This record gives sequence, C-alpha cells and structure tokens, in this order.
Amino acid sequence: MRIRGALHVHSKLSRDGTLTIAELVDWYRGNGYQFLAMGEHAEDLDERKEQELSQQSMANSNDRFCVIPGIEFAGNNDIHIVGIGAACLIRGRDPVEVAREIHGQGGFAVLAHPKRIGWTCPSNVLLAVDAAEIWNVGYDGKYLPSPKAMGGFRRMQQVNPKLLAVASHDFHRTASFYDVAIEMDVPSLHPEAILTNLKQGVYRIRSAFFNCDPEARMSGTKRALLRHLSQQLTNMRKARTALLGRFS
Repeated sequence: MRIRGALHVHSKLSRDGTLTIAELVDWYRGNGYQFLAMGEHAEDLDERKEQELSQQSMANSNDRFCVIPGIEFAGNNDIHIVGIGAACLIRGRDPVEVAREIHGQGGFAVLAHPKRIGWTCPSNVLLAVDAAEIWNVGYDGKYLPSPKAMGGFRRMQQVNPKLLAVASHDFHRTASFYDVAIEMDVPSLHPEAILTNLKQGVYRIRSAFFNCDPEARMSGTKRALLRHLSQQLTNMRKARTALLGRFS
C-alpha cells in the first residue's frame, strides 16, 4: 500500500505542542496522511510522560493510521537528533552516543534542523546518524527547501556517503503546517515496516512543488529552478514585510 507520513511531530507532551496525539491523528488523517513519527522534546519528558508517549502512540494506531513514538534529543554544541522509533530517554548529551542509543532501541537517527547549526557538524556525528533534514518546515519555511540546505547536505554526504535526506514538519501548531510528505509503499501499516523503509532509503520526499529521492539527487536544471523559485519567494516575503511595515 502507498502511504504518506510526517516526521518530527510534537504533541502536548512537549512544552510547545498544542494538540494531543489523538488530535494530531484526526488532523493529519484529514489532510491525507497515514502515519506520524513523533519527536517529543526529551527535556520535557519524565518517566510518566515517556510511558504516555508509548501508550498513546500504540492506542492511536490501527489498520488506517500508524503513530511511531520518537524523541528529540538536544546534545552538545546545540546538535539535535530525533530518534524515530526511540521511546526511552537517553541521559547523555554526546550526539554520537545518542545516535548509538537510538539504534540500540531499533530507531532511526535524524540530524534535526541543520540550518540551526549552519550546516556544519562534526564528522563523527555525521557518521553516526542515518539522515539529515534537508527541509524542516519549522526552520526553513514553507513551499520549498533552501538551496543552501541542498548544498549543505551535499557537503555532509562527502563525509558520510550513506547519509539519507528527509523532510520534516517540526510540527507544533496547525498554522505552521505545510503539506510535504514522506511517501512509501509498505506491506502493512506497521511501525516496523515504516522504519525498515526509512532505514533502507525506500521512500520519496514529495510536496506540491518539490520531490526528490532519499539521496536528494537533482539535475542541474532542477537545482537552477530551485534557486530561482527560492529567490522569488524571498523577494515576495521581503515585499510583504515592507507592506506590513507601512500599514502598521
């Protein structure tokens, strides 16, 4: 079956989330999604909330929708890693050890919002994680990924050729939503099937104006088009800001 999913989603278990997991499922189902991969802030979880994350993920999964538990770990040097499929807290802050612990839980380790660290990351961290967010809607904006992100990802791949690209929502509230999905074919709507495809890079990143494979391969023509459209978006945002400033 063909399914669409959203990665790095925060519920009310995180301090800045606005919907419960059940409400997120209803809302995302209404927008044509079949799975969510959570990314709750580790610093907001205690033992009770950790159990709640696992229980609510399971309780809100069925043959029509799947919720995969996940935790966003803030490590040293402001490096954040989302452990998709990780439901147990990791106490250390060393990003390499965090990635190892995520793998020990059977999870998929994603370098979160690399824009925040200027697309620079120690080599040992890049070799430890499975993927990097080439497009984080919360940090990079709606409609298109940044050409700088694509360049940054290419540099990271020079260190770790096996590094995969993902797009993530970093969802906190409905107003910030943009419809960019991870699409894949799975034999069943089950966390293990989805995690297997993520780990093996068997999916596509797709939105209304952009799509790519897990290696973010693009032709020269598509890269040029992305740069052009991104510049147009930047110009439109600047014009909007100027107009709002005039009438405020």
